[in-house]
Amino acid sequence: MTIYSFDLHFTAPSGEAVIDALYEAGWDDATVSFDPVAGGPGVATFDREASGAVEAIASAIAQGRSAGIEVSEVSEIP
Repeated sequence: MTIYSFDLHFTAPSGEAVIDALYEAGWDDATVSFDPVAGGPGVATFDREASGAVEAIASAIAQGRSAGIEVSEVSEIP
């Protein structure tokens, strides 16, 4: 397997529970930049191990959606 690095830009509601929900959904391989007091936009930087880039990104998006966030953009980290 290969490690893929990418950013997911997202929008989430306010509340500390969002950060916990993302971690529990599987974002334990991401660094999340998000203001839980204000809510709104955030960025998660991933180093995700997967068999392909599409699998890595799709799984992160699905996990984020299951935690109640809306993904707006994906960008590759060079």
